[in-house]
Amino acid sequence: MPLGASAMPPAEYLDFCQRQPGDCGAAPQTVLAGVAKAKAERAALLAAATPTALAALASNPPAATSASRASNTAAMTAATPPAATLTPATAVALAPTDALTPAILRPLDMEASTPRMSSQLWARLNRVNDKVNRAFRATTDIATYGRVDYWATPIAYGVRKGDCEDYVLEKQRALIADGLPREALNIGIVVTPQGETHAVLLVATSEGEFVLDNMSPWVKPWDQTGYRWRQRQVDGDPFNWVMIQDPARRPAPAPAAPMVERLVVASLS
Repeated sequence: MPLGASAMPPAEYLDFCQRQPGDCGAAPQTVLAGVAKAKAERAALLAAATPTALAALASNPPAATSASRASNTAAMTAATPPAATLTPATAVALAPTDALTPAILRPLDMEASTPRMSSQLWARLNRVNDKVNRAFRATTDIATYGRVDYWATPIAYGVRKGDCEDYVLEKQRALIADGLPREALNIGIVVTPQGETHAVLLVATSEGEFVLDNMSPWVKPWDQTGYRWRQRQVDGDPFNWVMIQDPARRPAPAPAAPMVERLVVASLS
């Protein structure tokens, strides 16, 4: 995946890490310090915005987010599936209390922090994607929490509804509990064909990065999702986010100042 300029982490993700630092790193105190630093950088960036940067921000508004994300699932499911080797694993019923219980499987083959793709790893990815997708109902944060955007892990608290970021965070939790390294699991922000901002989980493997998505039962290579890629985490670091040079986009003029691109990203949160 071609990476671009650095980007600020979404503000609501920082709030999540502040509430649940254990879900954002192995050392909670380090995570909390990182959150404080990132929030200070965000505030300084916005305070230093020039008129040119603000004009660029106004001309690049975030994509609309509707209440009908769940309605797209049926249409995507009805699409022609990938090859037989990419068929989702058999569905398994999931209760909130066992969502993060690691499977009793052989250790994964690892190269540094990147798991080696194998039939075993493929089955794990499909199992987790299917389990979490079936664990709760897709709803907006307004309906669930009374807030426009609120990142959470609903399964951990017995909540049976949430939106795309919640699916991502639960899948990340489940895969870490299942033995995958945090460095291989990254949050990605995309734009759907319907123009909606959407979050997915990227899993780095020896065969490339694959996407776990609540709007599809299929685990797919990142460049076969039909999405336009905006930004992502790098190496599982909660505070290392970058823009993505989406090959589906036409080249755009260079920004007037380096701050512009980061401000546009900050506006998505």
